[in-house]
Amino acid sequence: MSDPHLPTSSDSNEDQPEVRLELTRAGVQEVLSLYSQEQRTRPDEPVFSLSLEDLEQAIRERRRMLLGGGAIGLVLALLVWAFSTPLYPVGAQVVLERHDMTRAESPGRTTATGSAFVATQAEVMQSESVLADALAKIPRAAHLDEEANALADAVDSISASPVSGTQVVALGYLGPDPDHGVALLGAIVDSYLQTLRANEVAVQREKLRAKQAEIEVLEEEATSLEAKLAALRAEKGTTGSADDTAQAQTDLLRDLASQLADVRNERITLENRLETGNDRLAILDPATRSLQEQLWAAEAELARVRLTLTARHPAVEAAQREVTVLKRQLAQSSAATPEALKRDIAATKGLEAQLQELYEAERGRMSSIERDRREESLLLAELERVRDLSDARRAELLDQRLVSRLAESGELGISARLIAPPTLPTAAVWPRPPLLIAAGLGLGLAAGLVAAILALRRERMASEQETTWVPPTRAAPANGSAKR
Repeated sequence: MSDPHLPTSSDSNEDQPEVRLELTRAGVQEVLSLYSQEQRTRPDEPVFSLSLEDLEQAIRERRRMLLGGGAIGLVLALLVWAFSTPLYPVGAQVVLERHDMTRAESPGRTTATGSAFVATQAEVMQSESVLADALAKIPRAAHLDEEANALADAVDSISASPVSGTQVVALGYLGPDPDHGVALLGAIVDSYLQTLRANEVAVQREKLRAKQAEIEVLEEEATSLEAKLAALRAEKGTTGSADDTAQAQTDLLRDLASQLADVRNERITLENRLETGNDRLAILDPATRSLQEQLWAAEAELARVRLTLTARHPAVEAAQREVTVLKRQLAQSSAATPEALKRDIAATKGLEAQLQELYEAERGRMSSIERDRREESLLLAELERVRDLSDARRAELLDQRLVSRLAESGELGISARLIAPPTLPTAAVWPRPPLLIAAGLGLGLAAGLVAAILALRRERMASEQETTWVPPTRAAPANGSAKR
């Protein structure tokens, strides 16, 4: 049987003899077992697998490793215990309240605060500015050297967290100096109160400044409106308000309308008298009617004296002369009345035209006055509104001054009270020897167990490599088992 895996010489040719290898039955079985083992091994199978038998065998055969790991872990725990700095906890609880001094609330009334507000105030308590101010009020911690940063140590040691569902902030200190922690927590509360007061004073002063600035703006606006109003009145030539001017113009139009109506009525009367004719005109004319009555009286007197006296009597002659004069006057008056009426009608028409022209001119001026009055009314309404706002802001300014003084005196804003003052702890929370020993012993045993399992696996892999079949190399035939 030729084996393609056997090494051959590079200068070999076809004339070299063929080598055959004959295996015994035991050799064939060994080759088949190795082949079946190779077939059972898959490339995707994990190289390392852990089973319960491996753990039991590692514990049974590698006890010394387990004990050594446990001892090392115990030693490390004791070293940590020996070289650890003791840490002492100090706690305090601060309740927060907000005081709002407004006109709608009674003085000193407290309002509820939400969880977001309490969380914000907790962050303020542990801020660097508050901590720096608190550190400046107390002596330097004894555990810090001269080059150490006290503020960084305080930031790492102090914690502030809101208590859920309440207005309480839990302050905590965890460090090597409990006396320093008690003093630091008390100083933090004082510094926090000072910070709140300074912030509230600044806020109220800013509000006061804003109110004053708003009043100044309103006053400037009122002055500007008054200047516009004065300019409008000067432009229109009015001395008083537009309402007064409109009222005076209305009265003037009413008088002109009354005069125009009287003149028109008189013209119509004269025209009607002229249209009646000469016969009735004398009756309608008052002067003619008066002469007619006088003539009737004179004729009656003449008839009376003629009854008793002769025609040449002086009384009869005087009565006759009076009748003659009255008749002549009546005739002249009757002849002159139509011309007089025509002249009166012409004069009345001229006066009516003048009054009508004046009335139309005043009506046009009334329209301009109405426009000015509406414009002035808008300016006056705006001026009144600005003045009302200014008065309201002045009233608010007085209240804001009171609130600012209350803030400066510390009676306004957020207040903080210690409901659980900081106290010295009875014992340190770190290090804890039982916990350290248990943790070190557990870690050491776990490390020893892992080392034992790895050692056991390494031995198995070495033994498997020793029992692996090595392919035979080219050799000369022996005992007649190899044939050419």
